[in-house]
Amino acid sequence: MSFSQSQYRTFSRRGLTLIEIMIALTMTLIVLGAMMQAFQYASGQMQMGRATMEMANRLRSAEELLRSDLSNLTVEPRPYTETTNPNGYLEIVDGAMRDKTNAAGINSYLGDVDDVIAMTVRSDGQFFRGRHIPDNTTNSKVIESSIAEIMWYTTFVDRNTDSLIDFDESVKVHRRVLLIRPDMGPWENLTLNQVTTLMQNNDISCRVVFDQDANEFNVYANSLSDLAVRRNRFCHQWLNYNSSEPSVDVNWPNFLDRSLISTFQPVEGNDIVLTDVASFDLQVYSPDVTLSLDTDTPVAPADPGFPAAATQISAGDFVDLVWNAPVDFRGSRFNFAQQAWRNGFPAAEAFYDTWTPVYESDGFDQDNDSLIDEGTNGLDNGGPLAPDDDSERETRPPYPYPVRGVKVSIRLIEKTTNQVYQSSVVHSYVPE
Repeated sequence: MSFSQSQYRTFSRRGLTLIEIMIALTMTLIVLGAMMQAFQYASGQMQMGRATMEMANRLRSAEELLRSDLSNLTVEPRPYTETTNPNGYLEIVDGAMRDKTNAAGINSYLGDVDDVIAMTVRSDGQFFRGRHIPDNTTNSKVIESSIAEIMWYTTFVDRNTDSLIDFDESVKVHRRVLLIRPDMGPWENLTLNQVTTLMQNNDISCRVVFDQDANEFNVYANSLSDLAVRRNRFCHQWLNYNSSEPSVDVNWPNFLDRSLISTFQPVEGNDIVLTDVASFDLQVYSPDVTLSLDTDTPVAPADPGFPAAATQISAGDFVDLVWNAPVDFRGSRFNFAQQAWRNGFPAAEAFYDTWTPVYESDGFDQDNDSLIDEGTNGLDNGGPLAPDDDSERETRPPYPYPVRGVKVSIRLIEKTTNQVYQSSVVHSYVPE
C-alpha cells in the first residue's frame, strides 16, 4: 500500500529543552543579581546621603548657638590686670588630648574631646530662659534674663572603664546656660548634697561659699562682676587657696573642677546639644606661628609632618593652647608651659582666662610666700623695678595676650554608616 506525499502530517516542536530552560534561568538570576546589587548600592548611597544631611542639620543648629555665644561676649577677650574688674569673663580650657589622637595617643577619627569654653554672654534680642525650683516645692517655673553664664563641654560614659573613648561610647556636647539673676537667693546653711541638688535643678549662675567653722555651704546668685572672679564661676574650686599644693612662682587659683561638671549637670540631660561626637576641638589664633612649605605643599602646625624642612612662607594660624610647648607648636604666643598644679602634680591642661585684678587686693596669699597682696601694698617687696611692679603680683593671667580669633571644630560620626562629618565655627575678635 502506498501513500502520497500529501498524506504525511507536518509536526512543529513546541516548548523548550531542559538545557534551554537552565540557560534562561541562569541568565535571569544573573540579571536579578545585578539588579539587587544596583538597588543595594543605591539604597546604601541614599542612606549615606540621608546620614550626611542629618549630621549637617544637627551641626548647623549647634553652630548657630555657638556662633551667637561667641559673638555676644560681655567682655573684650583680653587680660584684665588693671584696677577695674571686668563685667564677666572668657575662659578656654584645653585638655591633654589633641586632635587626630585618642587618649592612648593612637591615630584615630576620635580626637580632641576634652576642651571646654565658658563665657558670659548678652542676648542678641531674645531673652535666655531657664528653670527655677523655689524652696520647699517640686513645681518648676521658667525664669528669664538678658545675660547668662554659658559653658560648652563634653561628657562620655566609659562603659568598660578603660579610660579610653571606644566606638560604642558616645561622646556628648553640652551647653549649660545659667541665667545671671543677682536678685535671686540666697540659699544658706546647706549640706553638700543640698548644694548639688540646687545646682542640678536651677539654671541660675551661683557661687558656692564654704563656711569651714560651721561645716556648711552658702550659695549666692552671681552678678557679672562676681563672675570675673574664678572661684565664683560654675564648677570652679571655691576655696581661695589649697595650702597642700606646692609653692610656684605664679599661682592660678580656683581651677575648673571637671568632677563638679558631672556632679552639677542636670539629671534630665536637657543641656545636651550633640551626641555621637568624635571631636570638639578649641583653638585660638596666634599671629606668629610658622607656616611652612613642604615639597610644594603648605603645612600648618596642626598638619601631619610639621615642621617641614622648608622655608617659612607665612605666619598666623589657629593652634591649641599647648602644655609644655612641644616642638611642632614653636612660635605660638600661646605655647609656653603654665606652672599649674593639681594635688601635688603638674596639670596636663592649659587654659586662657581674661582674669581679674581682684586677687591683688583680696586679703589672701595666692602665691604662698607669706606676703599678702604685695602687688598693691605700696611697698617694694623685691621687685626689680619699683614698689608694686608687675613681678610682685600674686597672680597673673595665664597668657598676657588678647585673643583675636577662636576656632571650634566639631566632628560627628554616624555609627550606622560609619560616616564622619566635620564643620568649624570661626569668630574674629580683631577690632574694626
